[in-house]
Amino acid sequence: MNNIYRLLVIGLILTLCVSFLIAQPKYRTFNQINLAEKKQNAGKVLSSDVCFVFKNDSPPGIPVNSLHARFNSAILNVIDNGGFTSIVISQKDKVIDATGMTVAPGDSVVLCFNLAKKAPGAQANFWWWDTNGVQVGNKRVELAGTYSPISIQPNGGNVRDYIYKHIIHSRTGVVVGIVNDTDKVGYIRYKTADRKYFPHTDLARCFDRISTGSSTTQPFDHKLQNPHVRKHNNHLLGEVHALKLAIIANDSGATQPLDTTTLGDLIYNDLGNPGDPGNGLTLRKLTAFVDSALTYCKHFDLNPGIYTKLDTCISRINRAFDGPYVAVSLMPFLLAGTHTVGENPYIHPNPTITPIARRGVGYSIIDQMPESSTLEQNYPNPFNPTTTIEFTLLEPSIVTLKVYNLLGQEVKTLIENELMEDGLQVNDFDASDLTSGVYFYKITARGVGENQQQFQAIKRMVLVK
Repeated sequence: MNNIYRLLVIGLILTLCVSFLIAQPKYRTFNQINLAEKKQNAGKVLSSDVCFVFKNDSPPGIPVNSLHARFNSAILNVIDNGGFTSIVISQKDKVIDATGMTVAPGDSVVLCFNLAKKAPGAQANFWWWDTNGVQVGNKRVELAGTYSPISIQPNGGNVRDYIYKHIIHSRTGVVVGIVNDTDKVGYIRYKTADRKYFPHTDLARCFDRISTGSSTTQPFDHKLQNPHVRKHNNHLLGEVHALKLAIIANDSGATQPLDTTTLGDLIYNDLGNPGDPGNGLTLRKLTAFVDSALTYCKHFDLNPGIYTKLDTCISRINRAFDGPYVAVSLMPFLLAGTHTVGENPYIHPNPTITPIARRGVGYSIIDQMPESSTLEQNYPNPFNPTTTIEFTLLEPSIVTLKVYNLLGQEVKTLIENELMEDGLQVNDFDASDLTSGVYFYKITARGVGENQQQFQAIKRMVLVK
């Protein structure tokens, strides 16, 4: 009896544990490889899954064993054969002959297909039953099916661009490191969506040096804006940038879960390694700690191996909730979670945080591009001594952006024949070496995409010192 009781208790505990794991929310992180991908045509409908209900409403008492139907769209695949042992597809993949099952009078059978038709409106134009080759009842017409579109899922490139274009304010961007323009230290501000931010593959370290050529470097002792990965290739930088994007996405309601503790408030703790520098910190505080370590090299270099340990820590977190990109909704965009906290030994719930319901930003993952490229008014304007110039490209383009004085003389070249991706672009202009006055900035862009658009625009700005 004691053994039976013990087995019942163990079974109950296991059931409760399984139920707990099933009930846990799923979170979502990103990896550097995916964030470096070129975005796909997310949301584009490729085909549709359609189910049809065929009822044997033939004369009373007559069973049937064959179904014949012609559809208004080609069949790409049979999803559910409804129990028939054979379905022969013919006549340009639009006609089926299903056999091998008896359907009693009044019973129905459900067949599901993946059809080439992308829009709603799939139907069986006509269909009929027969028994042993003899038609039973009349030929029916226009049977509608249930419609479920099959569309291209977003990839890491889509998600990267979505976060930067719809969640992150372009004037603020994402900062990695500590903003400090007084001391000679480095930090990075990412303000636009660019796949060239990833992936980082080199040694994890502080912001020590910047690459200025094939074999030359200079001290990393100032702000960098939107640097290509080649400028400072640092695996820890890439990992913490990816984690910050995941935290931002979940904070804004672009990733699941929406009704529980945010990703950034989960706690990192490697119970098997008491010396792990991330132990006891929320993911949000851990990224702030990494910011300090990246910027303040002299202080953290006194701790041997700190950058490798932090890189391991952040990389573990990014892997913990990584996985396939599955959109729960395209409008507004919501990306499904992948794994629970209970599936990873390093990430733990935070009992001190009150769950909050987060509201999505309400945008679609499907790009709504303007009809043409645009050049925006700089801000601030008037300015002293720096200002920001934004422009949007309809398609990938070769871009030149220059500044001229009132006499039409070129005084600055901000971009020179550079290939840039479509979408919003941000460029900061430092006029410290210019005198007060009126200036003009001019953009020329030659499209290299499908539209091959030629774009040119000029706007006026005022420097006041």
